[in-house]
Amino acid sequence: MCSSSSMVQSIAILLLLAVAMAPSARLTAAAAASSLINTTCAALEPVDSSDYCVRVLSGDPAAAAATDVRGVAAAAANLTAVKAARTLRVISYLVDDLVICRAKYSKMMHMLANVTADLGAGRFSDASEIMSFATEYPEMCDMLLMEGKAEKDPISQETGEDDSLVHLTDHIINLLQK
Repeated sequence: MCSSSSMVQSIAILLLLAVAMAPSARLTAAAAASSLINTTCAALEPVDSSDYCVRVLSGDPAAAAATDVRGVAAAAANLTAVKAARTLRVISYLVDDLVICRAKYSKMMHMLANVTADLGAGRFSDASEIMSFATEYPEMCDMLLMEGKAEKDPISQETGEDDSLVHLTDHIINLLQK
């Protein structure tokens, strides 16, 4: 029979071994998951998408926890759904902001028609006054898109050109009043 002190020593040694082996078991599981991701990604066509596949899936806990290709596919589908939902949200924000920009540009077009009529009739002061208001619309739209919820401006080049043109026109009309 073992003495109680040797039994305590044996239990202590077993506990130490179990604790020491636990990280190794986790590393083995992580290596297996990494191996599964690498193998799955390597099987993809075209081959050049393999690096992207490994990079994206290796950072995903669900893909890392997958035990078969089906689990990796489910993790990839989930990542895709999350990203698509974010993109849809940005698109929705952009649509809302673009509706406002459309209204601003419609108003600006009406103002520009009045400016043209005033110029034709020699009412330079009236044309200048209207044009000074019209100069605000491209910048308003640009700011709305950049500072809105989407924080993206898909028409920045166009609004920038419009902003330059309305200011140019305003300055030229101002020359007529001198």
